[in-house]
Amino acid sequence: MLGWEYPPHMSGGLGTACHGLTTALSQLGVDVHFVIPHLLGKETASHMHIVGADLYANQKNIPDLLEATRTTHVATLDPASTESQLSEPLLSDIPFLKIKKIPAFLTPYLKPETYSQLISFYQAYFKQSQKDRPTYINEFLLKQMPFMPPVFLSLLQYENVNESPMQQYGNDLFAEVARFTKNVLNWAQGQSFDLIHAHDWMTFPAGLTLSKLTGKPLVIHVHSLEYDRSGKNSGNYQIQEIEKTATQSAQAVIAVSHYTRSIINQEHCVPLEKVQVVHNGVYSPQAMANYKKENNLQSKIVLFLGRVTFQKGPDYFIEAASRVIPIMPDVTFVIAGTGDMLPQLIMRVTEQGLEKNFVFTGFLKGEEVERMYSIADLYIMPSVSEPFGISTLEAVSHDVPVIISKQSGVSEVLNNALKVDFWDVDRLANLMIGILKYPEIRDDIVSMAKEEVRKLQWERAANKVLDIYKKTLEVPQAFASI
Repeated sequence: MLGWEYPPHMSGGLGTACHGLTTALSQLGVDVHFVIPHLLGKETASHMHIVGADLYANQKNIPDLLEATRTTHVATLDPASTESQLSEPLLSDIPFLKIKKIPAFLTPYLKPETYSQLISFYQAYFKQSQKDRPTYINEFLLKQMPFMPPVFLSLLQYENVNESPMQQYGNDLFAEVARFTKNVLNWAQGQSFDLIHAHDWMTFPAGLTLSKLTGKPLVIHVHSLEYDRSGKNSGNYQIQEIEKTATQSAQAVIAVSHYTRSIINQEHCVPLEKVQVVHNGVYSPQAMANYKKENNLQSKIVLFLGRVTFQKGPDYFIEAASRVIPIMPDVTFVIAGTGDMLPQLIMRVTEQGLEKNFVFTGFLKGEEVERMYSIADLYIMPSVSEPFGISTLEAVSHDVPVIISKQSGVSEVLNNALKVDFWDVDRLANLMIGILKYPEIRDDIVSMAKEEVRKLQWERAANKVLDIYKKTLEVPQAFASI
């Protein structure tokens, strides 16, 4: 299985989905080797083997990798380990294998232009003297950090006084996708597996290449499309071509919703019968029982939690809020997340004189997210194009009523959620007011929605995926192993 993030280091719902799905698959007897660009530390995955592909960045094309380097052992290495830990016998006994840790910029939802910004920063950062670097980073973070991917700071730990790790990088995001592909192929030498499962476009080239080289079938899992992230006519052509090639070439395609399935069919000309829908699940509510409602807050809290980008519709959230505030002036609207639209949204709030009613938290993770759900009175997901929307299920699991975009996959499985076209800010505002004013309506909606969510556990999704695996493996492959 090829992915690009894993808890606790996440930028969106993909890491949550991969954790839930792999955990449930392992309970069904599937032996999962999960390969991501880089292990940042504290990834806990006792149910599977988790590998940082960058450990294989400098590996030569070796015909057969010794048994000692199998993922079972590599997965135990923490990226923050000391050099002495890295040179333990299982690796040092292999004279032709050199391992060098290289930080990876492959973060979810990273746009080519954002990648270029990160590259420019790191190149300038490592040109500074050791004495000047703290000042440089502080000045940069003060201006730009709220808009950068969460993994940004984590990569600074790989600073080397004598050599900048940026010397290892390509000039653009696609060069990094190619690098990840190469590292995956290096890792795969000598490995034994039956099937390849790749999540979203940055892993698709690696999945396609590995499939052709080994003759193993490829399952493509589409959590999001460039169509969703950027819109129909403004997406990156290269990304769209990668998605098209992968969905057309793979032996099976999984979509997280019927909504996404139809877009794959329309945009990439993939037959509908080839695309299977597996809705995401949610963690059991019992796992969240430790987070209790805080009832000492004076105002109602309406929450937007997600990437602050075109796809998620945060501007519609603000426009609807501006219609609620004159009627309910004590409501606080929270925008939790980072993204390229954040500066203009802050400016928009200021222009309308709504600063007292808005809180911008920046990126939240782990317990911060759980606490935010626990204090929210209403959750809004006004996405322009949302393949699924796993945060909606998390909100419902915390007894929070939700209003969601009709243009979302999760609307297919939640009948007891209020739904609105993303552009209809007047209706969205009216629904907000109704929920906040009338607690009996709120309680009824939450009660019925929670009953639906109980049926959307990861075990159900994993059973569907396992069935897809079995059917895919039953079909003779069209190409031979090279």
